[in-house]
Amino acid sequence: MIDERELREMLERRAATISASPTDAPKAIRRARRRLARNAAVGTLVGLVALVGAFAGVRTIQAASRPGQDTQPADTGTVPKHDSTPTATPSLSLHSGILEPGTYVFRTGDPDFDASYRITMDVPDGYYGLPDWGVAKIGRISQMAVGVWVIGDVFADPCRSETTRLDPPPVSSVDALVAALAGQKGLRVSTTTDITVDGFAGTYMKRTVHAGINLADCDAGKFLTWLDTVGGERYLEPGEHAMLWIVDVDGVPLLIDASLGGVGTSAQDRAAHIQIAESVRIDPR
Repeated sequence: MIDERELREMLERRAATISASPTDAPKAIRRARRRLARNAAVGTLVGLVALVGAFAGVRTIQAASRPGQDTQPADTGTVPKHDSTPTATPSLSLHSGILEPGTYVFRTGDPDFDASYRITMDVPDGYYGLPDWGVAKIGRISQMAVGVWVIGDVFADPCRSETTRLDPPPVSSVDALVAALAGQKGLRVSTTTDITVDGFAGTYMKRTVHAGINLADCDAGKFLTWLDTVGGERYLEPGEHAMLWIVDVDGVPLLIDASLGGVGTSAQDRAAHIQIAESVRIDPR
């Protein structure tokens, strides 16, 4: 298990390797910082963090399923709309390190979206903060995390990301993004389901990476599924289960990303993530 000091040292070592030209420095540094944070969560810190499903299996979907590639029942639920009355407990900004239980503001990293909307979730004890990304469950074998994204680019074949970037990016609507993500190679995809998250309509899907994929055969050794609007990467591991809730927030597809590691996730950990997900609020600023 990697403690907070070791994590900080690892991030600092990786940050020290980043270089940029004088004219590109601000943009490159911003992108590098976000890639570093996201990759630390989903790639380089194996044994500390993996993504897990958040809204899974708690409430009944109130709309019909759509045809999909996997007819297994979807683990998902409709999250009720919260009223807009301010809560007595103030929201906290995510910071690097072990988090105290509380209500935290989650950021997508997209400047326009984050300036217009405020996303909060209630985080229980036992989580680690990754600013501008999300929260991670600290554990020994099956660790998990939850994050939110505004997608910038999608790859038709995540194993061939150097040559299969979709053009134009399928980000004009929830339906366009859902179709692109459901059609990515190397994944088994559940039947898509219409859902509501805090009053915003959207679509749920569950995806599993084929366990037989050899990352050494993939471009840059990554199964790279998408980039956010500033270049932050989301890549998966062979056998990883990912749950996606893609909702229409006033015309912008917002993706809530959570995944379940291939083995060893406890019912208690899963319940903790469900608790986080059920607390989601998406409020205009």
